[in-house]
Amino acid sequence: MGLVDTLIAQFQAQQERANLANEQRFQQGMEIFDRIIKQQEVGGTFQKATEAAIERGRVKSVAQGTQALVSSGLASTTQAAGLGKKFEEEVGVPARLQAADIQSQRLTEALTGKAGFIERREDVGPDFATIAGLAKSIGAGRQARRAPTQRVPVATQHPYAGLARLQAEGRARRERQQTAISARRSK
Repeated sequence: MGLVDTLIAQFQAQQERANLANEQRFQQGMEIFDRIIKQQEVGGTFQKATEAAIERGRVKSVAQGTQALVSSGLASTTQAAGLGKKFEEEVGVPARLQAADIQSQRLTEALTGKAGFIERREDVGPDFATIAGLAKSIGAGRQARRAPTQRVPVATQHPYAGLARLQAEGRARRERQQTAISARRSK
């Protein structure tokens, strides 16, 4: 196996590990969104907790109302029977409607979040153009080592070679121009 083949195999192995790690993170994110959605769906944890809280409030309110009727001597009247219905009308129904609204908003937010999470996923595979460029560079490097050394003019060895000479010529030209301008002014 040549150097280029080894580099390509290493690159592909690294890319596969990165893709596997990305897939695992993606699946973890999906599981989190699925749990949030399950909690907010009808019959989910949120709705059960809301119903339990309303029921505890109803029991407490009916007990307090009954105690108030007993204290005032009206316990044997029909008013005690209407306490549960009164609580449901004044507290239970509005609380359920508000909870349903909150539940709906949270479910919408969770579904939107999950959709955005899926949309932002980018599956980036190996960039074979880069691999090909590296292989070409390696091949050119091998050929350069085998080729006889040629003398390259100093001005073409480096992009800035000869820059000092050009700067010196520019300074000399500006000095000549300044001298000529000064000579005209003094006349």
